Amino acid sequence: MNMVPSTQGSEAAWLSVFPELDGISDTAWGEAVQAARSMTLPAGMVVVREGDPCQNFLLIVEGTIRVSKTGENGREILLYRTGAGEICILTLSNLLEGNAYSAEVVTEEPVRAVSIPLLYFDQAMARSDAFRRVILSTMSRRLNEMMRLVEQVTFQSLDLRLACLLGQLFGQRNCRVVRMTHQELASELGTTREVVSRLLKVFERMGCVRLHRGQIELLSQEALARLVREESV
Repeated sequence: MNMVPSTQGSEAAWLSVFPELDGISDTAWGEAVQAARSMTLPAGMVVVREGDPCQNFLLIVEGTIRVSKTGENGREILLYRTGAGEICILTLSNLLEGNAYSAEVVTEEPVRAVSIPLLYFDQAMARSDAFRRVILSTMSRRLNEMMRLVEQVTFQSLDLRLACLLGQLFGQRNCRVVRMTHQELASELGTTREVVSRLLKVFERMGCVRLHRGQIELLSQEALARLVREESV
């Protein structure tokens, strides 16, 4: 991981962000907490590149990271995001299997995170039943999310996926303007900028959105929702 210099977490205050982990009281997990190091990462930083070794258990305390995969043709697709209080499933998988990272991890905004060295992660997995249950539960939830992504890519039309993505972005940010380029949206959906631009023009003609340079303005939530309903039928 290409991280800025880290310091030891202050009295493990970060644990309050992870209620399931905070409830573990056994010795093995306690030793892992003592070994934890906190760090601050700027927005837009490449935390992990594909092929990097996985040597730490990563926990996001504040902010969001995005995990994406780039194909041989250069096309990028978003796999998932990990936010505050969540565990990066890619890190978990690599730690358990001893593999290098198979995707890229980038901070979307300033991030505070905690890393626990591999040795202490392995000891907690071997000696802490409670920690092991949290890890398995996390992997199960993330697997279900990945299955939904595969289902969307396989069975849903691209215009429906774009409309749903826009609805999510407007809703999550509670605003009427989303600052994203057509290329960034294309990367989210695993398609090309040209295809996204063409679909956005269609949405604009339908009165759903208005396009500006580097941003998209919501004109009618009702029209966008109606488009999603019609495409879902």
